[in-house]
Amino acid sequence: MKLENDWINPLLDWSRDPEEVANTITHGLGFLLSVLGAIVMAIWVLREGDAWRLLGCAVYAASLVTTYAMSTLSHSCSSPNPKRLFRMLDQGFIYVLITASYTPFSLVFLRTGLGWLYLAVMWAIAMFGFLSKILLAHRVDASSIWIYVVLGWMGVVAAPSLVGLVPEAGLWWMLIGGLCYTVGTVFLVFDNHVRYFHALWHLFVIAGSACHFFVILLFVAPLR
Repeated sequence: MKLENDWINPLLDWSRDPEEVANTITHGLGFLLSVLGAIVMAIWVLREGDAWRLLGCAVYAASLVTTYAMSTLSHSCSSPNPKRLFRMLDQGFIYVLITASYTPFSLVFLRTGLGWLYLAVMWAIAMFGFLSKILLAHRVDASSIWIYVVLGWMGVVAAPSLVGLVPEAGLWWMLIGGLCYTVGTVFLVFDNHVRYFHALWHLFVIAGSACHFFVILLFVAPLR
């Protein structure tokens, strides 16, 4: 009966946990923006892109929306069982979003032997990280945060291969997005010690997502 009650009325009592209210609002906003962005990107790539661009943008947009949805649900639930499930999915989909953010660049510009290998390695790491969160249900700790950072910068390391293929402005915004995510992890590391640091982490995630979204929308999705 307790399990059933957990799922019947899982939502957070907002009057008792203002930090989780902030966490829910920040990534709830991110979710709404990601849905709007996915619609805009779909219209744009269907009109301007080709099959590779469509596939890359679809993977990216789906990962973006799902990640924000899982994060919002994990913070808006107070009942243990739903919260635990959505928290595992939230943490797992971070790996997926990181790799999905690089995928459009790879599918559009780097369809070579080395490019395919690099993309496959990134997705293998992402799937390992995702499954570790789901099967082992371990919390976000220093080791997993470092994996987030390393996986994220693997995409940036590939940026020199994109010189001449992606306009310079796009490469700079790609770098700025990576820096937003990286700086934000400082707040994630210390979110158990300082109130509202997790909400600040969410704002850095939104900023990083916005940078990468516009790079993909403006410089990857359309045919030139």
